[in-house]
Amino acid sequence: MPRHRVLASLILFSVVLTGCSSASEESEPTPSNVQNLIQPTPTCSTDEFTGGSDWIKGQLKAFGDTDPEKAYSFASDEFRAANTIQDFAAVIVSQYSMLLDLKEYQVLSCEKSAELFTFQVKLTDNQESTYSMEYVLSLNNNQWGVEGASVSLKVE
Repeated sequence: MPRHRVLASLILFSVVLTGCSSASEESEPTPSNVQNLIQPTPTCSTDEFTGGSDWIKGQLKAFGDTDPEKAYSFASDEFRAANTIQDFAAVIVSQYSMLLDLKEYQVLSCEKSAELFTFQVKLTDNQESTYSMEYVLSLNNNQWGVEGASVSLKVE
């Protein structure tokens, strides 16, 4: 599935980013420069938006940590069963390196469709490049999991 492949790539990038990053603590997003805009939609409640946003923020923060397993742990059980941590890391490093050098991010919106939640996220890296990202999450037995993600350069 394309979304799962994209998510796998994003998660893998996250793992690689956390394992290979040599950035200092100063380059990690901090509460003072991270903005969250709570914009639930008719299909996504405020509680769902908050829960999913917190999960995404946890993974984005993990990208700046030195433990790749932490970023990988935010993936859904299904994703982890289909993708090794090594595969995850390889995709992150090769296709999503901007996640390893984040300056700030915003969770903008949430849409629910069947059992999946699609979150729109805006990222800015330390080189001031801005990206639009789509995170796809599941919620099973009150446990969030990243199913996939895709990133594209935002032209301004």
